[in-house]
Amino acid sequence: MISTIRHRGPDDEGTYFENHVAMGHVRLSIIDLESGRQPMHSHDGSLVISYNGEIYNYKEIRKDLVKRGHQFSTNSDTEVIMELYKAEGWEGFSRLRGMYAFSLWDCVNQTALLVRDPFGIKPLFVSSGADGTLVYGSEAKAILAFNKERCAETNLNSLHFVMNLRYLPGSMTMFHGIEQINPGEVFRWTPGRPYIKRNQLASRTYPDQNVLESFKESVDLHLTSDVEIGAYLSGGIDSASICALARKKSTKTLRSFTIKLGDDPSEATNAARSADILGLINIQEEIKPVSYTWLKDMIWHLEVPKINALQSSAIARLASRHVKVALSGLGADEYFYGYNAHKYMHLMSLVDRFMPNFVGKAVGNFGAHGLSVLSKMPWTESERGFRMLASQGDWAKCYGLLRNVWDCGKMRELVYGPRLKDIDLPNVFEYLEETVPKEKDPVVAMAMFESKNKLVNDLLWQEDRLSMAEGMEVRVPFVDGGLIYSLRNMSRMELMEGNKTKHYMRLMLKKVLVPEILNRPKSGFQIQSHDFFDKHLRVLAQEILSDERVKAEGLFNPLFVNQLLHLPPKKMYRWHFFMLFLMLLSHLWIDIYEKGEWITKIEKT
Repeated sequence: MISTIRHRGPDDEGTYFENHVAMGHVRLSIIDLESGRQPMHSHDGSLVISYNGEIYNYKEIRKDLVKRGHQFSTNSDTEVIMELYKAEGWEGFSRLRGMYAFSLWDCVNQTALLVRDPFGIKPLFVSSGADGTLVYGSEAKAILAFNKERCAETNLNSLHFVMNLRYLPGSMTMFHGIEQINPGEVFRWTPGRPYIKRNQLASRTYPDQNVLESFKESVDLHLTSDVEIGAYLSGGIDSASICALARKKSTKTLRSFTIKLGDDPSEATNAARSADILGLINIQEEIKPVSYTWLKDMIWHLEVPKINALQSSAIARLASRHVKVALSGLGADEYFYGYNAHKYMHLMSLVDRFMPNFVGKAVGNFGAHGLSVLSKMPWTESERGFRMLASQGDWAKCYGLLRNVWDCGKMRELVYGPRLKDIDLPNVFEYLEETVPKEKDPVVAMAMFESKNKLVNDLLWQEDRLSMAEGMEVRVPFVDGGLIYSLRNMSRMELMEGNKTKHYMRLMLKKVLVPEILNRPKSGFQIQSHDFFDKHLRVLAQEILSDERVKAEGLFNPLFVNQLLHLPPKKMYRWHFFMLFLMLLSHLWIDIYEKGEWITKIEKT
């Protein structure tokens, strides 16, 4: 099990064995380099912990516990978690401010706890056996190793969600019998008991302060470390604002890292200019040619087929050659309404308000025939726009279409091969209808859903996996309890005035960033699917998506795949090239996990 996740902690490892319990740990040494080894015992021997993450307010909690008579043998945040449990029980974990996933064994009460931070920044997977055994790991492959399963059983329902949403919502994984512990969840397990008790950490109340002060405090706390911290830097305001605040606290010039890739060709130029203005060292690198080995290595770490992950992998590889910890601007778009998708949902709400039912009926009358006239291929950008207008008022469906969900009987017949076509798959639109919050403002509903699903299982998932793959920790100051608490009373129209994304954030950052950086148009750290596939993946696809291979795997329709491979690389076929990329990665996932190649990779390490 340790060998499957050794990349997450290349500095040290340890184990603990006792009746009913076995715990393994690999360590990336960042705080208390000398005495922070794990699994760690409490000074009185009553508790043992294996913990991944960082508690940014551990010094504050430690002072409080010392006043209350608690003793400490180390200077680590790890020991603080154990003493906090002694003082306040599992409910005390609500006081922790940071990112964490840990297992704690209470030797006195013979109880095990598995705990994940409230925002799901750090991963934690679990599986329960018929004999009452509870197995956990920071990555699902550790559980496969315990179960001695060379070949994993693919959860085809999960693959169907990936093909639609491009990530797995909720507690899903690609493996049968393995699930994620939800953000803020506490599993309590006792030997011999036939059940597992699940509790949710209470929402913590933070001091009242304005948003900018909370942001400054968050950045300051995220600089807690005994090793050098660097930062990712794009051409936008999210990472620039973090760097602007972090450099004031750094004892030496802050090093920043930029990959020359994005949907704005001036992204790297803007990042370099931001670095000059802010007084940073900026290290840039072109994205390397995409190889078969790189893709397989990425999927091995991610444990799910994911597009838009190559960028995260590339910047983590660059930064890890220089630092052990890097700050990222991830999360700002979710909490400050920064996506173009927020604009589109806002525009749809205006259409619904001022022309109720009119546009939807008109588009409905235009009908499927009219849509098909626009292109010989289904699901072009224009068709998707028409379908969104036709779904006017049905905000869950409208949101799904905006995020490229395509699930329907006709499309399944077109896209899928017999393995997926011949089983009773869940309907992704129905899932969204059940889970997207029923808010009057569809933009708010979208933001609420994505903060609990897309942010956690798409963006944070790949940020953690692909940085830890390089033995580096990424921290996300925008995903912070204190900062989010300070936003609680602000309306969406204050944060995003009309159609102006990040309206409030730009006003707030006038005290932090110069107008040249603040007034730049938004650009994304994303790939243009049609161009990227044509330049980087087409040659690999000829082998991985060959007619013979597609038929042999049975996941996808070979006729449809062949049609997609012959499309010209145009923006109107953006969805189609994303589908090709997902299909390609799905075949690699099958090789690694369903056919057992992952075992060979572990044996080599």
